[in-house]
Amino acid sequence: MKGFTLIETLVTISITLVLSGLAIAYNRSSERQIAIYRDQSTVVGLLNRARSLAAQKYRDPSIPTYITCAFGIHFEPDSRDFILFQDLGEGGCSSGSANYRYDAGSNPSEALETLSLDPRLQFDGIPISGLDIFFIPPDITASSSTDLPVSFVIKTNDNNFSVTTTVAAGGQIVTE
Repeated sequence: MKGFTLIETLVTISITLVLSGLAIAYNRSSERQIAIYRDQSTVVGLLNRARSLAAQKYRDPSIPTYITCAFGIHFEPDSRDFILFQDLGEGGCSSGSANYRYDAGSNPSEALETLSLDPRLQFDGIPISGLDIFFIPPDITASSSTDLPVSFVIKTNDNNFSVTTTVAAGGQIVTE
């Protein structure tokens, strides 16, 4: 009679289950890392888009009485949303109507595009008043509603993984 004993079979099944459990756990953590890097690249891409729009001095033809004074990204505290915006000044940027901030609910709307982080992720380091990072033409240097350089963190809800993005005064975007 040839074959495996019950003990040998149980040991083999146990080892297989342990290795399968480790593979599943590893897969879940790498899935979160992919999500965090994907969303960080989305935020950095939107920052680069705002800088590019400011360099082009884009002007929306549907609102001819308003001048675009800056382009930027707005982050709300305790939210996964971030907004690409244009700061509009009626009649011009030097008339005092431009505040170089995102004004929610303004007419015409300053929001160009609204995006959200993956539900497994959240922002950290956003001030309670929110955070605006914007680029003012024609110099295309960065400014912010707080002092520069400004950093914010994207982290997983379980705080196991995080990435930091920093924007310096010259408009440099550094990711860590």
